[in-house]
Amino acid sequence: MATGNTIELGTVLVVGGCGFVGSHIVDQLLNFPSETDPSAALPKPQNDKRFEYPLARDRYPSYKAKVAVVDLKTTNNRLPGATYYDGDLTSKESMLEVFRKVKPDVVMHTASLMLDGNKELLRKVNVDGAKNLLDVAGGAAGDWGGKCKAFVYTSSSSVVHDTQSDLVNVNEEWPYIRGRLQREYYSETKADAEEMILKYNRTSPSKMLTCAVRPAGIYGEKDTTFTFKILEHASKASPTVLRLQLGDNNNLFDFTYVGNVAHAHMLAAKALLATFLRYETGRGAVLDHERVDGEAFNVTNDSPVYFWDMTRAAWALTDKVVEPQEVWELPEGLLGVVGGLAETVLGLFGKKPRLTRQTVRYSCMTRYYSCNKAKLRLGYKPVVGVDEGLARAVGYIVERERQDSGKKTL
Repeated sequence: MATGNTIELGTVLVVGGCGFVGSHIVDQLLNFPSETDPSAALPKPQNDKRFEYPLARDRYPSYKAKVAVVDLKTTNNRLPGATYYDGDLTSKESMLEVFRKVKPDVVMHTASLMLDGNKELLRKVNVDGAKNLLDVAGGAAGDWGGKCKAFVYTSSSSVVHDTQSDLVNVNEEWPYIRGRLQREYYSETKADAEEMILKYNRTSPSKMLTCAVRPAGIYGEKDTTFTFKILEHASKASPTVLRLQLGDNNNLFDFTYVGNVAHAHMLAAKALLATFLRYETGRGAVLDHERVDGEAFNVTNDSPVYFWDMTRAAWALTDKVVEPQEVWELPEGLLGVVGGLAETVLGLFGKKPRLTRQTVRYSCMTRYYSCNKAKLRLGYKPVVGVDEGLARAVGYIVERERQDSGKKTL
């Protein structure tokens, strides 16, 4: 590895390791089989300089770890070198069965449910499921034959956002937004789970250490939200529609490459293991300004960009170029009214419009965070920049769709 840095993490269990973030964590833990094993290669266009970039494995640290994955279904995103287990996060017995087989030193909890409407199911998975996992990992739910030392939770930067207000360089001191102020129940469940996990630090029978990573605006290969949705829009929209811009594009926004998010999880686990060793050997805790256990960390690319610049850069990578002088700026206030009307009318027929008040607000808001705490305490710095991350994300979708189209014509 070009970094000359090898991190030993023992046995790592990635909960939700077949999902977007989880599979990238597994890929890094295994030292990027996606770049070394043809069976795990990530699709990308060939012979196109826009999609040529250095190997990730030459820039991130290397890892020495035994890797296991548990997910509700483990048929997707499997990687050679990991051991996979089907398991239900909402069942303590199911988790105990997996822990008895894996005996992890580290748990990385990336699994969560994001959907509209079903609050009961969201809480059952995101909050009650996290409690089950804590109790099993920390030894409170029964003996599984080992001791988990470190628990890293994939939280969300949205736990301090009301989905409406502008956020400027927000740090971890901001309070959780819950109750009537929180318009997205998903974010409320993430806040509840994060608070519970951080309070669980050193309180379990095994004295397991915990921390939370709060990514902001994740994108990258396998991204099914930002990158996928804006490319889907570009594929269906006319050139005239692509020239329309919601707001004045003076709003900075965080977009964080998923590989950097995975990297932060590794650094957090490394720090927790080091702190656990300090406690076990009687050396006591680190100083407060160095502490990782019981703490949350914003993780970004440390490079916020203007929202519509990012969007049009993604379109340009699919040869749908909109020059600055071609843009038609539409005021947010007017579009908010239009979005509200569309929601009301289509709601009568049980449908959701593509343009909603929330879509307009997200396109026009300023929303970026400080990751100084992660830089100082975890030694974090983004490895893959915003532009390269976008090329990776778009290239993956473009090539995968080309391959899928070829299969359909056979």
